[in-house]
Amino acid sequence: MKLHKIIAKALGYELIKRRKHPTSNSHLINLINHNDIDVVLDVGANNGQFGLMLRNEGYDGDIHSFEPVSKTFKNLSHACHNDPKWFPNKTAMGSVIGEETVHITESSDLSSFLNPNDFGKEKYKKIKVSQTEKVKVGTIDDYLVTRIPDFKKRNILLKMDTQGYDLKVFEGASSVIQHIDCILSEVSLIPIYSGMPHYLDSLRKYEENGFNVTGIYPISRKSDLSVIEMDCFMVNTKTNK
Repeated sequence: MKLHKIIAKALGYELIKRRKHPTSNSHLINLINHNDIDVVLDVGANNGQFGLMLRNEGYDGDIHSFEPVSKTFKNLSHACHNDPKWFPNKTAMGSVIGEETVHITESSDLSSFLNPNDFGKEKYKKIKVSQTEKVKVGTIDDYLVTRIPDFKKRNILLKMDTQGYDLKVFEGASSVIQHIDCILSEVSLIPIYSGMPHYLDSLRKYEENGFNVTGIYPISRKSDLSVIEMDCFMVNTKTNK
């Protein structure tokens, strides 16, 4: 074993090649570069963590972030206020345009349109609902047509992290899905909210619309190491380019 790997192991780390054995972030950047992505739709932006990570990794294209909760949206707006190519939107995304009530949890990244189930409450202490807020809901179909009129000429990645609502977001992109090159969806193998779709139903829906998996990365696990949530990266095999 080479010296640098010995040192890394002694410190509790493992050195890997980003392209051969990429981490989740490295795979994302590889996917963005390979598909010449120049528009990222950041659905479920929370405080702007995903956008900041993209910028730190060197992505310099457009970012359109969506966060409906008032307090959290202020944090998102602060995160991107000096970035002319990062556009914050105080709205949720779903299958139809309208309004919904979001359950705001003690940890803002766990807020959802769905209620936490018993397992979710046991696993995540800060998933407790502290208040609710009625928020606007839009669709990807409407947003691309009205806000990015040249979207058919762009290379688009749709990132969804909506705590059990990703399929609704995807359904709201039905008329433009052939123009979306890649998706990133947080998929739950063990549901933490009531009414979440089964992960096989989610994957089946994506595959039926022409998306193939390029990478799957666990996000959280139970104490027995079984996976609770994973990030699923997919590429569109039917993209209309």
